[in-house]
Amino acid sequence: MTQNTSKISSKLSKHKTLIQSFSYLSLLQLINMALPLITFPYLIRVLGKDTYGLVVFAQAVCGYLVILVGFGFSITGTQEVSVHRENKDKLSEIISSIFIIKGVLLLIAFLILAVLLYFIPQAKGYKCLFFLSMWYCLYDVIFPGWYFQGIERMKYITVIILIMRTTFLVLIFIFIKVPSDFLLVPIMYGIGALTAGISALFIIFSVHKIKFVWPNSKVLNYYFKSSVPIFISNISNSLYASTNKVLIGTFLGMEDVAYYDLAEKLTNVLKIPQGILSQSLFPKISKDKDLVFVKKMFKYSLILNIGILVFFVLFSTKIIVILGGPQMLPALTVVIISSLTVPVMSMSNIWGIQMLIPFGYIKRYTRIILLSGLIYLLQLFVLWFTFKFSIIGITIVTLNTEIFVSLISCYYCKKNKLW
Repeated sequence: MTQNTSKISSKLSKHKTLIQSFSYLSLLQLINMALPLITFPYLIRVLGKDTYGLVVFAQAVCGYLVILVGFGFSITGTQEVSVHRENKDKLSEIISSIFIIKGVLLLIAFLILAVLLYFIPQAKGYKCLFFLSMWYCLYDVIFPGWYFQGIERMKYITVIILIMRTTFLVLIFIFIKVPSDFLLVPIMYGIGALTAGISALFIIFSVHKIKFVWPNSKVLNYYFKSSVPIFISNISNSLYASTNKVLIGTFLGMEDVAYYDLAEKLTNVLKIPQGILSQSLFPKISKDKDLVFVKKMFKYSLILNIGILVFFVLFSTKIIVILGGPQMLPALTVVIISSLTVPVMSMSNIWGIQMLIPFGYIKRYTRIILLSGLIYLLQLFVLWFTFKFSIIGITIVTLNTEIFVSLISCYYCKKNKLW
């Protein structure tokens, strides 16, 4: 008994940092899960399906620009920080370079949006809503989650985001009372984002004593180029996340956007355990490169996600009624189809992000994601020309794309003797 206890204590001690990161990420994801589940029922009833759909549509359009501003630094930044976490001078170079690049990309994003709004019919009379929805791009610049993940100190992110989410939640219920208050939704998000960003910057530059430096063009070029493959993969990977809402809003109407948004929110909640696992494991795997450990995590994550899916499908009708009322029941089929991506995504996450990237196959991972983008677009063309363009058809296309990513990632892992 004493020997078993000693072994358990030894294992816990060995993985102490990983366990702490996992614990804080769990709390963080619970916070992120609670917010949309609390605000959705309120906003869908106060704003109505059409107005709420318009708000989501604006966020989806700005979602494209978030990909540009993020530029893959959530992965490459985490890797760089994880490797050089003990070197303050190198950390200063990494952090400063990423901030500078992201700042320039943010300015470009605003210019792109200004041009785009002249070509989006739904933006007529609502340009202010679209510009206010750019808060997410600003948040991506000033909140360096990749830094805290890289040093495996998730406590900071958890506390800061808790403050941000609480601020947003309180403001929503206080100020949004009628449909005409829809502009306050992105404003409240923006206030919360600024609160989180300023707090994070204070910790980095005042508490951790990181210095902001002006790297030369050669250094900036290095960090920019190193993130290009991930940026390209993110374009394809995030393509259908925003494109689906934009297509639905453009051709099917804002009511269907509200249905799809509910399906996406619920699916994202189901993906939270895998997201926690992925974020906790990535720095450790990047550093240790332990294939045996990765394979164990694959088995546990797959069992977990299948269990989550089965439980959700059994209670999906009740969940929809509780969140959106009977008016949202037409979303049921879309919700169930969307939820099927959960176990599929858990497999592609391990094979792709946790294996191919840390073990030096970034270009092959990028190729996979690019191929998935092409497969996604090809399926959309088939839907359009066979006159089966519907919210259910679009959701099936997304599921098929996730299955493709999973299968091809598995193929490359086997081919490179990682699996």
